[in-house]
Parts: sequence; structure tokens; C-alpha cells
Amino acid sequence: MRMRKLGNGHSLTFWSSNEVHQQIVALKIPITKQPIGVIDILRWLYQNTVHATWEALNYWAEQSLSYQRKLDAFQYIEWQNHENIFTNNMMKDLANRCLEPEITELTRMYGVSRELRTIADNYIGRYKECNYKLSTETHDAVLKRLNEYNGTKQRLCQLLDEEQQRELEQELEAEQQLARPLPGKPHKPILNEEIKSLCNENDPRLNLSRLSKVFRSLSFAFDRTPLFNACQPSSWQRNLWVSTEFQRVVKSTEESLSSFLRPPRWIVVYRNEDIIFVSAFEANWLMGQLQSNKSSVTTLRLLLPRTKRVQSIFVNTPTLMIPPSIELSNTNMIYYIPVELLVQLFVFNGTLYFETVDEQIAYCQCLGLCPKPWTTKEEEAFENGWISIDGFVQKPKHRLQLQLNQARFPSNPLTFIKQLIETRNNSHPPITSHVGSIIFNSHKLL
Repeated sequence: MRMRKLGNGHSLTFWSSNEVHQQIVALKIPITKQPIGVIDILRWLYQNTVHATWEALNYWAEQSLSYQRKLDAFQYIEWQNHENIFTNNMMKDLANRCLEPEITELTRMYGVSRELRTIADNYIGRYKECNYKLSTETHDAVLKRLNEYNGTKQRLCQLLDEEQQRELEQELEAEQQLARPLPGKPHKPILNEEIKSLCNENDPRLNLSRLSKVFRSLSFAFDRTPLFNACQPSSWQRNLWVSTEFQRVVKSTEESLSSFLRPPRWIVVYRNEDIIFVSAFEANWLMGQLQSNKSSVTTLRLLLPRTKRVQSIFVNTPTLMIPPSIELSNTNMIYYIPVELLVQLFVFNGTLYFETVDEQIAYCQCLGLCPKPWTTKEEEAFENGWISIDGFVQKPKHRLQLQLNQARFPSNPLTFIKQLIETRNNSHPPITSHVGSIIFNSHKLL
């Protein structure tokens, strides 16, 4: 692998299973909440190599005895010259001397007490049981290597002449007791009076920023998760909110709440200005109240992530708003969420596909990305280092010249986007999707 541009436009990403991830975390010295670094991965690789080498020593020592058996068998052949003719009897005798027992007696297999011994001690025991001439030179070399690599580490002394027994021994030795986190206790839903006040058309407009016990900025949805700092809390539009009930899913726990993020499905468009994500419990109450409202300046809407190419997300469909906006005589009074604001909701709910080219452009603008295909000006910007290899443009002056006027994230948000989509959809975004192609290949499909 060519590494000449590592750190200068190119990066290296490590992918692992959850089991390997847990092993790497357990090896951190000391165990902290700091993100896993390259040194932690190298530490795991080193320990894994040591363990694999130690596991193979027992079989390597067993193979040395088989090798010495064959050496002894060839000693009985009378070599005269290179044109020596081998008779059938000579070859049969050679085969018989090289032959290893096909059947192992149960007393020999299971009769040995289950004791812990070093691999060297196990090898010496098997060495003494051999009824053929062994090479002293090979024996000493094997014993030296076993003492050198194994040290004082011990394992069960049963013979491993049978494949099933060999697998059983390895499974027993690899058995681990893992402490799983306790299941979370569900938070009892509460309907706050301030939520009820959203339906009152004649009351003064609520100042949501002063009602922090009920309404919080959008980034609060990631509170007590690794996504909170990664989401760059100050980058989201100020009229995007979540209710505190939307964030509360389980009662207080010391574990990360990443597994308990509530799906963002219901939003309240309050006075056609603020967008508030609410829980299903709150939406159920608001649905009954808003249904009877004659005015549609405050509406409850369903927002779905577009995870398929041809899929409606419902949020701007007048007939599905509550109250339905189709009854309005003047369609100009219907509030449609503008695309610049809509793409932030796409980021938040893990959308994978766009309906129009305008949505794709606004999405890239929001994230500060300039993916391919590039114009001549953008090609020159990439050569000058304005555009990174993943398409992110960081400096404000470069964004201005590339007409990225709607960029909201000062730092590269792609790692956060990948983690959020994986959390929302329980899978990695496919590269064939519109969003997946942008965040992985830096290429627009529309």
C-alpha cells in the first residue's frame, strides 16, 4: 500500500467487528473514555499475534514428533546411489513406518487427568511415549524453542489427536465471561403544559429559548452520546428544537445513550417559524388538539427518512399535515419547509436519497462539501488544496469563492454523518445511495 500522501490528503481508516472493538477497549491503558487511537490498535495486534503464536506452539510441537517419525523411517532405506531402484517391499515398509495411528484409544484420549502444564512439559510427555528412534538434535531444538516462546504459561494436557477434541479444547480455553450492560428502564412520559400551549393560537408566541426545561436546541438530542461533540452543537439552525421528552428515552444510566436515540418522526411547525421534534406520546396528544384548529400556522407533521429512491417523506404534503392545509382557500398560506432547512432535517434523521437535484445541492452546501464532478474552477481549487480529498472545504474565504454560502459546519462533519446514519438505520449507508456516494466517494449521483 502506498503511504506517501498519508496525512496529506489521504487517511487510513480501521474497521473491526464489535468483538474486536471490545477487545481493543479492554486493552486501553489506562481505561479511559478517550477515542481509540492507532497505538491501541497496534497494542491489540501485538497481543493477538502473541496469542496466536502461543496457540500454534502445541500443534507445532506435535508436528515435530510426526516429522521425526518420518526421518526415522527413511533411515531404514539402503541408499546406494541416485539411481537406486526401490522395490515394492521397500516402499511398503517405508509407508508402514510413516503411518500414524488412525484410531486413538479412549483411555489415551480422555484417561489423562485434566491438568494444566506448560507446552514443553506436554511435549516431553509425548516424546517419552514414542516407540521409534528420535533425533536428539531436533528434540533439543524444539524444546529450546518451546521454552523460549512459551515461558511459564500453561494449558490443558489432553492429547489433541482428534480434530473434534482439538476444537473442543480451543473453545474451552477461549471461553470468556462478558459483563453485559443492564437493560435500560424506560422513562415514564410526561406531557408538559408548555407543549399544550403550542396549540393555543390566541396566546402570545412562546419564547422557546427561555423554556429550557421543555425545549432545547437540536443538538440536545445527542446529549450523553459520543455524537454530541461530533455534531458541532452551535452549527445547527437556531429555530430547530427538540422537546426534552424527545431526548428522554430511558432513566438515568452511566452507559452511553447511543443505543436509545429516539427516531425523529414527528415535528411541530410552530407559528410557521420554529420546528420542534416531539415524542410519539406528545404527538398523540397534539394530534387530537390541532385537528380541530381552523388556522394552520401551527401544524403537526410526519417526517420520514428517505431510505429508498422512490419514497415520500410526507413532511411537505398538505393533506397529511394536522390540521390539513388542503382546506385553505389560498394555497399561498401553506408553509412549506424550505430546502435549505429541510436538508438539516435530512442530516438529523439519516436520509439516504434525494428527490431533486436542488436537495442534493443544498445538502452539500449545508455540510460544506464540494464533491465531484467538478468544474474547471473546482479542479483548480482541489489542486491548490482548497478542497480536501473527501470534498470538504474548510476555510471561509475558499467557501466564498466556491459559492458554498450555506455551509454550517466549521469542521469536517463527515465522521459524524457516517456515525449518525449508521446509528439511525442500524447499517452503513450503501455507496450506491445518494448520500453514501457523497460521504464515501465524494461524488454526486444526481
